[in-house]
Amino acid sequence: MEKLKKIVLKVPLEPKSEVFFGLLDKYELLQIHRQDDDQIFATQKVKFKDPKMHPSMLEGEQYGMSYIEVLEEEKGNNEFIFFSKHKWVEETKQFLDRLDLIIDPPIILDHNRLLVSIITESKNVDQFVNALNHYYDEKIEILSISHVPLNYENLFLKLTDRQKEIVYYAVQRGYFEIPRRINSKKIAEHFKITRSALYDHLRKIERIIYQSIFK
Repeated sequence: MEKLKKIVLKVPLEPKSEVFFGLLDKYELLQIHRQDDDQIFATQKVKFKDPKMHPSMLEGEQYGMSYIEVLEEEKGNNEFIFFSKHKWVEETKQFLDRLDLIIDPPIILDHNRLLVSIITESKNVDQFVNALNHYYDEKIEILSISHVPLNYENLFLKLTDRQKEIVYYAVQRGYFEIPRRINSKKIAEHFKITRSALYDHLRKIERIIYQSIFK
């Protein structure tokens, strides 16, 4: 693989997502678990402006979310961490696919803009920057472009025995393939844990892998 670059930038909100972000005082996409042609599976943290709001109220066509499961809740602060399954904004998906880009969470709402980190091959950086100017009407603020050193040393040793069992089982049975050959429910049943616990294991496994590769 060629050398990678990490690009940190602020982008304006998509018109289709302005209503959603208008409900929030704070937003952070913590982890992307899986993504395919139509949907993205992610863990998100939000703080609602309205104390009566709840993540379950986001399900439906208006916000493009077909499934939500609350993982943590701070009732007095209107903050929630939840797992979600929702549709891509089509224009964003096409943009990422065309330039072979990887989103590197977290994604943070910052004064009506999103703070986003993108990883791509060095050869794509100029094309990416030029494409941004055509894709967005507003000016994009690029905060930094840095080299991403690869580090595979002792990656497998950093996983616990339980994490090794889960990721090995998931890989061997096609969980990470598109389309998947096994779903999260069956994996959770195999290990006699809840789906929330499984997603937590997978999130920690992915964090260890990403940190080992990109730090």
